[in-house]
Amino acid sequence: MGHWLGYWLGLTNAAGPVYSFWSGFGSDLGELALLGGVISIARHGNCHVRGCLRFGKPVAGTPYRACHTHHPDHEGSARNVSLETIVKAHEDSGQ
Repeated sequence: MGHWLGYWLGLTNAAGPVYSFWSGFGSDLGELALLGGVISIARHGNCHVRGCLRFGKPVAGTPYRACHTHHPDHEGSARNVSLETIVKAHEDSGQ
């Protein structure tokens, strides 16, 4: 019963003391790190309008990011109420 965790994590000495770990459970750690990096880049750069998954650029004078569809300088249609918040903050900044 004591070896089942070591077996599933790849810690048993099958081909060497470290080989089993990096060819088993340890290889998943690198994949999780890559997935976390992709998610953080997407979350950092996406549009702040609720429900929009496009990448955005900063709106001058505000802490918001908006995509080409929702940016106040773009003549587009509004999809959500929070777009008005971005436009109001942009107008209040005086730019």
